[in-house]
Amino acid sequence: MLELLRHVFENDFMPHGHCYFWEKDILIPIVIGDLLTFLSYMTIPILLWKFVKNREDLRFGVVFKAFAAFIFFCGIGHLIDVINIWEPYYRVSAIAKMCTGLVSLGTVLMLFKLYPKALKFPSISRLDNINDELKRKNKELVELNEMYDDTMKAVRLGYWHLDVESNELYWSDVVYDIHEMERGCNVDVASALNFYHPDHREVISELVTNAIQNSEPFDVQLKIITASQNELWVRAIGKAELKDGKPVKLKGLFQDIDDLKRKEEQLTQNESALKEAEDLAQLGNWRWSFDRQERYWSDGRFKILGYEPGEIEPSLQVALDSVHPEDRERVEGTIKQAIEKDEDYELSYRIINQSNEVRIVKDKGVFVNLPHTKGQYYAGIVMDITDESLKEQKLQESLKALERSNRELQDFAYVASHDLQEPLRVITSYLQLIEMSYGHLLDDEGKLFIESIIKASARMKTLINDLLVLSRLETKQRDAVPVDLNKVINVVKEDLSLKIIDSNAEIKHPELPVVYGDEGRMRRLFQNFIGNSIKFRRPDVDPKIEIEWSDVGEKYQFKIKDNGIGIKEEYFERIFTIFQRLHTREEYEGTGIGLAICKKIVDKHDSTIRVESEYGKGSSFIFELNKSKE
Repeated sequence: MLELLRHVFENDFMPHGHCYFWEKDILIPIVIGDLLTFLSYMTIPILLWKFVKNREDLRFGVVFKAFAAFIFFCGIGHLIDVINIWEPYYRVSAIAKMCTGLVSLGTVLMLFKLYPKALKFPSISRLDNINDELKRKNKELVELNEMYDDTMKAVRLGYWHLDVESNELYWSDVVYDIHEMERGCNVDVASALNFYHPDHREVISELVTNAIQNSEPFDVQLKIITASQNELWVRAIGKAELKDGKPVKLKGLFQDIDDLKRKEEQLTQNESALKEAEDLAQLGNWRWSFDRQERYWSDGRFKILGYEPGEIEPSLQVALDSVHPEDRERVEGTIKQAIEKDEDYELSYRIINQSNEVRIVKDKGVFVNLPHTKGQYYAGIVMDITDESLKEQKLQESLKALERSNRELQDFAYVASHDLQEPLRVITSYLQLIEMSYGHLLDDEGKLFIESIIKASARMKTLINDLLVLSRLETKQRDAVPVDLNKVINVVKEDLSLKIIDSNAEIKHPELPVVYGDEGRMRRLFQNFIGNSIKFRRPDVDPKIEIEWSDVGEKYQFKIKDNGIGIKEEYFERIFTIFQRLHTREEYEGTGIGLAICKKIVDKHDSTIRVESEYGKGSSFIFELNKSKE
């Protein structure tokens, strides 16, 4: 081996410098060039080798290593060339060139082998495009992730997972928010289960246990009590993740459904209330969709026909078959005509239900057109009005009986005004004749008897006339017309002129309005009030009567005030009752019907009357009259 090395490094040749005649202008550039090339060729392999070592993801790293070896041997060849100028180690140079050739050949073969794969490498521009596309997709992914987070927050939906082996529980931010806890707080399984309402805690515990032990998924709606002690309905979903047939993780979703749950409860209550209302009102609703050819009947609609809810398929023909034979043609024609013309309809008819009972119903259908969705349907209600119809029939019979009674009462009033008053006139006339013809034969007591009988007959006539007026108020209806109360008061003053003069009465009033009512009754109303004020005056005090009025919305309010004897408070209601007198006839004449007539007149004008009085100082009667015709 040593002999071989000695043979290789033998320098028994002529130095290479003789070839250049040792000319410095030739040798110096050659030596400098070869040394610079050697240094460069030594640096390049080192950098390539470090590059390949630091880039573990680099594909075809072996090519870089082959190039590093090829450049390294090339550099050795340049160094030996510099040495051979002075020391002729040509055998070493030959070995170096042989090694360089072998490495070069290996590199070429490797390049030929990798050439097809290298052609598949994308160009720089393509890499830039790919990079831009990746950036765009990454941006979209970020936006989608943000949108996902916003959506999860909006719908109050979070996710969780439980590591079965470590028993570590993870909650997303939304789950913390639903529990009204600070985000990131440590929470274990036991504390998480304790958030559930006591009525639901055992349920969720059993579901979680079954999910871990038996890989049974769950999806339930339960109530929790948050950290702020608020009750919430939530939806908990869980599913086991298996590895080698064993659950290693439990993961799922958690959603706040409190608003939805409470709306469902409210809807259930509303539906229940609607059913109760339908049962109480004996009605049902229905709907017929044209585009989907769907028909809906409420429970009440089935019950009206005598069916159990859902017992038969709803249809127009079923409804028409239940119509009474005498009404069927009319009902069918009306409904089909409305459908052809897209019109509403409303009609009443008889049906024969499944119990063979004849009932009366009111059926109303409304055509609905939805222009945006181009949908059309009919909706309506059917109401059992049998009881109302019977009541209406009885009411009509009662009204007819009342009309007969009113006519009989009017006949009685006629008799009272004519037949009953006629004997009184005869009695009065004969008594007056007796007084005139035989008065000189009667003593003072006889004359007193005749005078008392005449006065009693006059009172009887007045009483019959007042009863006649009261009966006409009850039975005779008159149309309301505009009535100028100024003219009414003037007529009343003329009728009461003698009493006004005798009592020295003073009647004061402003310009009065026009009201709607019966002019004759208005005259009697004011005449009774003013007449009473004059009648019930205080001794030695001239009566003063004031009429005031004010606007109170739809009516005018009137107050007739006097300075008379007044009324005690315990008699305020009694004075408006017929025949209720507070004084004897010797004190004040009258029948006790006047204020009852006033009250009846005011009642007939849809108003009320009341009295204000201070005993011994005067009274005020307050009532209202219509401003406009109703």
